[in-house]
Amino acid sequence: MSRIILRRIVTQSNHILSLVMAVALLSACSQNNNKPKAQSGQVTVVSGKAAIGGAYTLVDHNGKTVTDQDLHGKAHLIYFGYAYCPDVCPTALQQMGAALSMSGSAADYYQPIFITIDSERDTPEKMAQYVTNNGFPDGLIGLTGSPKQIKQAMSAFKVIGQKVEDPDSATDYTYNHSSIIYFMDAKGQFVDVFTHASTPRSIADRLISYKKTGR
Repeated sequence: MSRIILRRIVTQSNHILSLVMAVALLSACSQNNNKPKAQSGQVTVVSGKAAIGGAYTLVDHNGKTVTDQDLHGKAHLIYFGYAYCPDVCPTALQQMGAALSMSGSAADYYQPIFITIDSERDTPEKMAQYVTNNGFPDGLIGLTGSPKQIKQAMSAFKVIGQKVEDPDSATDYTYNHSSIIYFMDAKGQFVDVFTHASTPRSIADRLISYKKTGR
């Protein structure tokens, strides 16, 4: 399984953030072992403010247009995936849900968000059903949109997604995609990431600490 490598170096004098992030496509969304395995993705190197996040316009699971600005005011946890994902996406969203449950009253400080990379199938109606699955975060917002809108959001967060035709599957195709929970502050600025290696307890501890200290 490919790993996401994250290195941060913060100097006490100027709080410069150096971010080196290697993102890999996950083949785990395909249940067929003959499918292409994980491939190396784009590497982004930034000194100073992390170049993750930015402007986007999408549609929520109630059919309302939502921009990144509309989500400001609360820190948020964002995960990109798709509703027909057999295991990776549900696992990540359950991981997020468990972490928020363990965070106690601090959970109210955070808005959980799921952004689909599958505009073809994940309509607002489909997303409205999906975000209520057992174990997913309470109050999870599902966002979808046109291919152009979703591409813009994926680009802003450096998300990688590759459509894989699968005639043997009941859903016709799957996606290999990066699998990261993005932790953004109340102004939409990057704070941290969580991966499948992060435990719900470790995520909860990070969220509780950030709520107290702002770091």
